[in-house]
This record gives sequence, C-alpha cells and structure tokens, in this order.
Amino acid sequence: MKRIIQFVIYLLCASLFISQSYAENILHSDSDYSIKIAVTINENDKIIGKLEYSNHKPQFPLQLVTVGSSLGIIHVEPYVFELLEKTIISKNVHKIRCRPLNDKYGSTEITGTIDFSNELKPKIKLVNDSGHTYISNITEKGKKIHKKYIPNVWLGH
Repeated sequence: MKRIIQFVIYLLCASLFISQSYAENILHSDSDYSIKIAVTINENDKIIGKLEYSNHKPQFPLQLVTVGSSLGIIHVEPYVFELLEKTIISKNVHKIRCRPLNDKYGSTEITGTIDFSNELKPKIKLVNDSGHTYISNITEKGKKIHKKYIPNVWLGH
C-alpha cells in the first residue's frame, strides 16, 4: 500500500513538471504570441506609443496607440494595421509587410522586422516605402517624454 501511494505521488509531481514545461513552450512560440512594445514614431522622438503584435483572433495583428504633446495638450490616437505578409525568419523573429487601415496621413505599405526572441527586450524596425523609419524601439528621449507626460501608463517592453 505504501508503494502505491509513493507511486501516485511520484506521478502527480512528474505530471506537474511536464505540464509546466509544455505550457512554457506553447506560450513562447510562433503559434501563440502577444507582445507589447514601447515605440517611437517617425524617428522624431516627439511621438511615442504602444504597439501590440499578436496572433489572437479577432483582434488585428498589429495595433498601435500613439501619444504626443502639442502646446501642452496630450493627443492620443489609435491605429490598426492589416498584415499583408508575414515570414518567420527564426523562432520569434518575424519579417512583416503591412499597411495602416486608419492612418490619416496615408496608407503606404510598411515593412520590417519584429524580433521578440527576448520578450523583455523586443526589437522592432518598420520602414515605409521611401525607406524612412516609421516605427522603432523607444529612444532615451522618448522615455523622457513618457515619464514627463504619462508616467503611470505602461507602454510595453
């Protein structure tokens, strides 16, 4: 009887470790992801934002909320992007081509790479058709703007 109880306890402990490692692999894979990245828009360091890249349905794969200041007034604008093409270069490194659906400044295609192989320090660089950086990781100047205007809002990694 004692052997049976030890065996059952062993099976329970083993199943806990196995299921945890399986869940870890599922959550950090190219088949199930949702990453939030603090970004700078148009390389001018005056507009910062939060970009979410996800494959969860029914939301758009790329969503962006920008924050900017003009004459001391904070302006917040949401954007959604249609994903036209996605190529998985390596695990959690995606090359994408997309276009904004509600950008009032134009609907040019944007291409680039999102690297979330290190989820605490994801890298993003998306450029427009003319080669100018459209979205990139938040800069030091962008971090100062964030702290000045919206210090209690988490923009992402």
